[in-house]
Amino acid sequence: MKGLMIVDNSIILREYHSEDCTEIMQLFYDTIHSVNAADYNENQLNAWAPKLKDNDIAYWDSRFLQDHAVVAEKDGIIVGIGTSKSAGYFDMLYVHKDYQRIGVATLIADRIEKYFRSNGVMTLTTDASITAKPFFENRGYVVIKEQTVETRGQLFTNYKMQKIHN
Repeated sequence: MKGLMIVDNSIILREYHSEDCTEIMQLFYDTIHSVNAADYNENQLNAWAPKLKDNDIAYWDSRFLQDHAVVAEKDGIIVGIGTSKSAGYFDMLYVHKDYQRIGVATLIADRIEKYFRSNGVMTLTTDASITAKPFFENRGYVVIKEQTVETRGQLFTNYKMQKIHN
């Protein structure tokens, strides 16, 4: 993806830039602590998305720059982020807590799946949270297995999911 892509009259998809990192990390924290709170307890939320420290920015910036990262923006506000690894792994998909259910995740997922197809990757995988599982199922992903993963001393249920493009 090069430059800006206007997907409708109000949401723009574009590549990640280092100056986005602090805003994206706030989006990540706020989304997990509000949207995912329906499926995970407070201790899990704090482990998944702890308060951001200044030294975390360099780590996340480096990670976003290495991945294929798609940023969704509306009226100058970053409203979503999606990242993927070149081998067909759909890594992250987060939508701003105040911009849920308006199609942001769908636009980002469409862009990432198109990126995979254009690079000849036909088998896609992701590790979806309880919250994200229905979204991915609606996109044709199937659960390969339910998993229990550990992050910062907390156990989480998530789902290894797969989608095969024909």
